Order: sequence, then structure tokens, then C-alpha cells
Amino acid sequence: MRLRILIISLLLVLVGAGYCHAADALYLHLKEGRAALNNNDYEKAVAELSVFLEKPNLLADYALLWRAKAYDGLPAREKALSDIHQIKNEFPNSPLLKNALQYEIKIETKSNSERALMLIEKYLKDNPDDNALRLTYAKMLGDHGREQDSLREFTHIYLSGGPSSAEAAKYIDTASLSPSAILTRAKNLIGKFRYKDAENELMANISRAPESLKRQYTENIAMALFRQKNYKEAAGYFNKIGMSYFEARCLFRAGMYDKFREKLAALDPNSDRKAAELTLIHGLYYRRSGDTDKALAVFTSLRGNQFVAEEALWHIGWTMFLTGKYSDSYKIFNTLHTKYGASKYLYWMARALENKKEDPSALYKQLTAGDDFYAFLSYYKTGSRPSLIPQAELKAARDHDELKRLSILLELNIDDAIKTESLYIAKHAQMYPANVMLQAAVMLNEAAMYRHSIMLAGGVQYSAKTHWLLYPYGHKTTVDEAARRFSINPLLILSVIREESRFQEDAFSPAGAIGLMQLMPQTAQKYSGVVQERIDNEGDIFNARKNILIGGYYVSQLVKEMRCVPAAVASYNAGEHIVYKWLEAWHYKAVDEFIEDIPYDETEKYVKRVLKTYFQYTRESNPDGEAVNFAFDCQMM
Repeated sequence: MRLRILIISLLLVLVGAGYCHAADALYLHLKEGRAALNNNDYEKAVAELSVFLEKPNLLADYALLWRAKAYDGLPAREKALSDIHQIKNEFPNSPLLKNALQYEIKIETKSNSERALMLIEKYLKDNPDDNALRLTYAKMLGDHGREQDSLREFTHIYLSGGPSSAEAAKYIDTASLSPSAILTRAKNLIGKFRYKDAENELMANISRAPESLKRQYTENIAMALFRQKNYKEAAGYFNKIGMSYFEARCLFRAGMYDKFREKLAALDPNSDRKAAELTLIHGLYYRRSGDTDKALAVFTSLRGNQFVAEEALWHIGWTMFLTGKYSDSYKIFNTLHTKYGASKYLYWMARALENKKEDPSALYKQLTAGDDFYAFLSYYKTGSRPSLIPQAELKAARDHDELKRLSILLELNIDDAIKTESLYIAKHAQMYPANVMLQAAVMLNEAAMYRHSIMLAGGVQYSAKTHWLLYPYGHKTTVDEAARRFSINPLLILSVIREESRFQEDAFSPAGAIGLMQLMPQTAQKYSGVVQERIDNEGDIFNARKNILIGGYYVSQLVKEMRCVPAAVASYNAGEHIVYKWLEAWHYKAVDEFIEDIPYDETEKYVKRVLKTYFQYTRESNPDGEAVNFAFDCQMM
């Protein structure tokens, strides 16, 4: 009800007191027509949509497409095509244009295959990656006796390595493909994260590849192995073709440190960025192994390096801090802050002073003026409260048809149309002034389309007004249920959801993680019984309620097990067994040291992002010391 009242109010502002689209019964005909179409009641759909199209309106392209589908269902082919042609002629910038072209092809395929072929050829020139339609095209070419053209298209699809390639393989002799074609397919498979498939196909064909392609075959085999974390084997292949940088990376990750050092000695860090980065990693290896003298020697050798001077100086300061040389580390952090200005350096200046038993309060106060991860840490260190950011009232934008269209669709609650319209606005954001983007973000937030709302609000200059759009309390009912059932802070669940998927329910990662909280299938299966949410297949994991309850339970168990929120968040990303190894190996004195020193760069950044997001969520809900302490009070430190 609150959503309906808000949108009606927005519409009143948007279109003026003299003419309110939402109150006009005309748009009810659009909604009724769409509902009838969904129910296969084609006659009613045509009748309702025809009434709607008799008068001027802002959504004629939607009505025309839906009426074309209804006409096609009757069937009334010519009338359906007439509506499609009207969209093409009168609405060339419509977000529905691609849909209309696809439906025109579908209609023509039934009775005029020659014209359908012509339309597909034209469509594929503008949309060459639409392999689903290309598959239809290839089959039609074969039906028309154009065997060579059909074979060419099936081969094109197969080589792309996409979802349609398995079907295309049924129509070609894959064993007869040239080594060059196999190489093309393997590269595409790697680009689609199908590393094992790429490895297998390259290995099966490298023996018949000509000398001119041997190097590329070897390089792509090595890269496929590297992406699968088969570092030792990958190193051997990189060695064959003299790719020393990647070979050295593989040797290091495989724990073959003597060979790594041998390879590193042949590289020049002063003329090659990658060599400089490897040298830096070498210094980190010495520090983590306890040999601080060698580590400092490596870092010092890079202080004047054109590629990694800042990182080298940071690691000198950080090594000194971790070994208790707080005065020396303070000087280095101060130098870094003076030159580069990052809050990270200011924070560790404060911590160095603190460990020296000197007063760091002025520095912490300076940090709390910001809103990043280090500001959050500084609130914790000082015991102060973050300022509350109340939800601001946003004024509606005026005189923009795009928002009027979106407003009407939101009120009519036609989900797929809302998604189509909002994506179109987001993709063309540069065309609109900031106030239009901001208001569109407000509308989408109220419609629970959080991903698109965050996307739009992120394109507007940050302010208190945009804060609550960037950090929405999405799926509140389920999040609160998970928090209550599993005794976990709901804002932590929200923070994980936001950073894992930006509230995208159908999110799917290359590693196979699924849904809002990016659950791995084995994790979902493991905890589904405990949570009493049945998982019959991977599709069930995309269900928002199941995903949040299982993910929320998993987070709660990690927090209980690790007794430390940052360690739990790190475990969610890297695995608890890995995090336990880190904790046991280096015996950190404080939680901030653990976070800063996380060995996996991806995990370190992930933990900081989640905690910063948690910090921002606390600022929307009367933040207090307890909310801050929850994030950093760690019993395991």
C-alpha cells in the first residue's frame, strides 16, 4: 500500500495536476490486455490493447508488441506484422525494438521462411552474439538446401563455446575441424571460464597443430591450467615457451620457492612492471616466513622503483609495525600519507602512536570525518558513534517521458516491462541529468528492484540523499527472519548480500556460486536440512528466501565458530580452513592487523568492502557503540 501511494504521488508531480496517467482508466486497458495475453486469451488481449491504442499514451510500443503477440496467437499474421512494423517505424529508440525484431522473425519463420532468412541476416549483423537465433538460422539454411552456409553457421556457433555450441556440435564433424579452429574455440572457452574443456581440447589436438600454432596452443594450455590452479603443471608449459613471468607466478603459488627465486633472478624489476610485482611478492614470502631482514632488503631495493615504489614503502612500514618498531613505522606511514593521502596510511600512523603510548586521538578524529573502512575502524578505536543518516525526502523530477513511462509501469506492476524500462534508463544514464537518475533510483528502490536502483544511484554524486538508495534494506522480511532464527545481526546479512550480488537474485559466478548470497551448491545442500529449506536442484538455490535463510545460517555459524566477524567474513570468501591456517601461522595482536595482512588480495578487499557496507547500514539505523563493537570485538585475537 505504501508503494502504491508513493508512486501515485510521484505521478501527480511528474505529469501535472491537469493530466494524471495513473488515475486515467486508459492504462487499465494496457494492464488488462497484458494479463489476457499471459492467460492466452488472445481476443480479449487484442480488444483491451486496441482500446488503449485509440488514445495518445506513453506506452504505445509496449501495447503494440503485446497486441502483435495476441494477433499471432489468434492467428492473424498480417495484423501482427503490422504492429511490429509500426514499432520499427515509429519507435526506433524503443527499449523493445530488439524484442520486436525477434518476434517479427518468429512470425515470418512460420509462413515466409525466405523473408525470415533475410530478416535474421540483417538482425545478426547488428547482434552477432545472439547464437540462439543463429542456431535457428543455421537450421533454416539447411532446410533450404544451403548446406555450406548452414555448416558455416553451425561451425561459428560451435567455435564460440557458448550455451548453443553443444547443440551446434550435432550438425558438424568436430573431428575434422582445423587446428586453427580448435584454437579459436579453446580461447573462447577460456573466455567463458570453461577452463577444463579448453585444456582437454587443446591437449587432444596439439600433436596435429602446425609449428606456427604450437606456441599459441602451449600458451593457452598453460593458461587453462593456471586458471584451474594446477600451478606446477602450468609452470612447465609456460617454461616451454619462455613466459618467465607466468612461470614464476606458478612456481610461487605451487610452493616451489627455490625455482621461483631462480626464475626471478633472470627478470629485471626496473624495466618490467610484472617483474617488479613478483619481486614484491618475494619480499612478502620472506616476511611471512619470519625472515624480516631479507624481506626488508627486498622491499628497500624497490623504494625507487618506477612501478611499485608506493607498495614497497608501505611494506617496509608494515613490516616494521608488525615487528614492534612503531617509531620507524610511524615515519614511513607519515611519508606515505603526505605523498599519497590515503586514509589507510593515516590510520596506521594513529595505531603506531597508540602502540607507542602516545595520543592518537587527533588522527582518529580526522579519520572519522570520512566514511570508508578506516573511518569505521576509527569509531571502534575511539568508542564514538557514527552519525545517523536519515532517509531524505527526494523531490520528483519533472518533464521526462522516460520516468513517466517507468512510473506508470511501476504502478501497473508489470515486472518484465519494469525491468526492460529500468535497464534502458540505466544503460543510457549519460543522456539524462542527475536529478532524473536519482528519481529513477527512488522509484526502483520502492519497487524492490535494488540492483538497478544501486546502479543508478551510483552514477550520481554521493550525498546523504543517495545513501539510503546505495544501501537498501532489501528482502527485509526474510533477512529479519534469518537474523531472528539464527541469532545474527541482520545488517551483516544485508552487507554480504550487497557485496556478493548487489541484490541480483539470478547472480551466477564463474566458480558456480548462486543467487543473492552467492552460495556454492554443496554449501546450500549441506545446510538446507538444518534450515528446513528443501533444495532439489541448483534452480532452488536461486530462490531468494531459500538463499537468504541458508546463507544467513552459514554466516551465523561462521561468526559463532570464528568468534570474530572479520574472520567469519574472510572465511565466507576464502574458506574457514584457510583462515584458520592464517591465524595459527601469524598470531595477530589485534583484529585490524589481521584484516590488513590477509594474504589473499581478493579476500582482503572483500572483507573491507563488507565491513564498510555494514558500517554504512549502521548509519541508517540509529548507530550505537554496540553495532560498531559487534564488527570488531574478536575473542580469538
